[in-house]
Amino acid sequence: MIPDISGPISLDGKIAIVTGASRGIGKAIALALIREGAYVGAFDVLPCESIRDLPAAKEKVIAATCDVTNELEIKNAVESVVSQWGRVDILVNNAAIVGIYGKELEDFTIEEWEELIKTNLESTFLMTREVWPYMKQVGKGKVICIGSIAGKIGGFFAGPHYCASKSGIHGFVKWAAKNGAKYGIHVNGIAPGPTVTKMTADEPLITDNMVPLGRLGQPEDIAEVVIFLSSQASNFITGCVLDVNGGLLMTQ
Repeated sequence: MIPDISGPISLDGKIAIVTGASRGIGKAIALALIREGAYVGAFDVLPCESIRDLPAAKEKVIAATCDVTNELEIKNAVESVVSQWGRVDILVNNAAIVGIYGKELEDFTIEEWEELIKTNLESTFLMTREVWPYMKQVGKGKVICIGSIAGKIGGFFAGPHYCASKSGIHGFVKWAAKNGAKYGIHVNGIAPGPTVTKMTADEPLITDNMVPLGRLGQPEDIAEVVIFLSSQASNFITGCVLDVNGGLLMTQ
């Protein structure tokens, strides 16, 4: 499968799924996709109905309650999108939790480890596995997985389970990109630095002066990169984990 030559960004009529879409980075991604003309399946265990409040989104959003660690719920939610719109062009694996950190390794429990790995890493595999046949059938697709700078440097304040989950996502991106290329499926990742979301709001040590560009990331900083990777502007990019961190990585 030879991909089309890269061209201008246009997502008119594309069918996308975004996990963890109720707030933060996921919500910003969903709204950016809608703005660019895509139809969006917004998946989360929390309500995503607020996304449909935008006038442009009334007919362009399926808000599905979906636990991305539950295979049956994933299957049903993806089928609701395919039943309504016929296919899946774009998958954004964004759902994640940070979990408990700030303690010694020996104090982490196996339950804490397994919950976070399941939510962050296993869900990325399960969601991608579910949409893969639909993308293969049409001979193209864009999968974007949200990793983290923590998966590259061992984190700042995140625990070992979070760092391992995000590093695992980066590795999964490489494998899926190699194996998806022959089907026209592009798989890329984004590794954000510290970003202003509910997850980071209560951490006083995460400050603007950490970052060479002088500010923390905003959800929109990540969303706009997702738009690029979802579009035909990135048709010669696959297997990439793009660093979006205001230059923080180069200081580590």
